Amino acid sequence: MDRRGFCKTFFLLPFLAPYLNVSGQTKRGFELQLISSSPHKLIIPLLEEFWGPMLFSGKNFTFLNSHPQEKELKRVLSQNNWNHVFYPSQADLVFSFLHLLKPVPPSFTLLKNDKVRDIRSKNLLSLWKEISTTQQPSSLLTVASFNKRRPHSNKGELASVYIDGKKIGLLPLKKSYSKIFRTHRGTVEMVIDNERARVVNSSCRHKICLHTPPAAIEGERIICAPNHFLLEIEPHHLVDTIIG
Repeated sequence: MDRRGFCKTFFLLPFLAPYLNVSGQTKRGFELQLISSSPHKLIIPLLEEFWGPMLFSGKNFTFLNSHPQEKELKRVLSQNNWNHVFYPSQADLVFSFLHLLKPVPPSFTLLKNDKVRDIRSKNLLSLWKEISTTQQPSSLLTVASFNKRRPHSNKGELASVYIDGKKIGLLPLKKSYSKIFRTHRGTVEMVIDNERARVVNSSCRHKICLHTPPAAIEGERIICAPNHFLLEIEPHHLVDTIIG
């Protein structure tokens, strides 16, 4: 995926005061996406940049699945007064991870209420430049979520598509086809087959979205940050406009 015009970065992810309403409801709509083999070295600076002195009173965290750097993440978070809990229902910050299909340049981005935000903070730009020169490409995608999304195991039937945070409709997963989405910044081509959605082509530079595993389970996402494009597998009960 292309980092130009987007601080050149991927999760799926809008930082700082102009965008932040720090009410509990709003914070749960934030989701940090971080590509790095050493997320423990970045998580505290990123969290402090997002919320700074306005960090809410609850500082509990947990993991939805086993994380390769779980021990180090626990260590640095505990050193910064975060408390590890065992259940997502108790946590303010929930970590999960997945492996990309191949290593890509390190990066980070933020989603706010399903909208991919541009990153223009001097501090974050400096941090991105640092990791781009000091860290190797990585296939580890860490997701830190404040929206308390529940883990799912059911296969989805529909995928919602958002461009610039606006939901443009749904893709049915029960048939095989391809669809090209045009954004203000370029194009993203999706293919639906075997009840899974995947990106097969994009105008972005580093093609991180192409290396994201196919999405099939409720709640799974594919993000193309430079194109401000988001696809998410929806629960079965969702009814909305189908994209033809």
